[in-house]
Amino acid sequence: MKTKILGLLICFFIGSLTLQAGNDELNFKQNVITQVKYPEFAKDQRLEADVYVSFSVTEAGDITINQTNSISPDFMDYVKSELKKIKVNADNEVIGKTFYFKFSFKYQE
Repeated sequence: MKTKILGLLICFFIGSLTLQAGNDELNFKQNVITQVKYPEFAKDQRLEADVYVSFSVTEAGDITINQTNSISPDFMDYVKSELKKIKVNADNEVIGKTFYFKFSFKYQE
């Protein structure tokens, strides 16, 4: 039986975002969505979890995690490590903003 992992469902809600976000902000959100995929460690055991995270983008273009919450410390650590890999250009409009994401990791055959 061949199994298929369906990617990660991501819901996000941005506190300071309006519906008319600029291209920089939309590109940033897409980058976050594509960066955080269903993790390898969870495939064999078919693990699932939601991770809630609040983070800001610093003047240097780094992501600073403000808060995380999940029933799974492993998924939470994974999300934190993936977000910290993202670098933002200093002239991007997301600098200084706070974002709220919900990452839903679902396993499907």
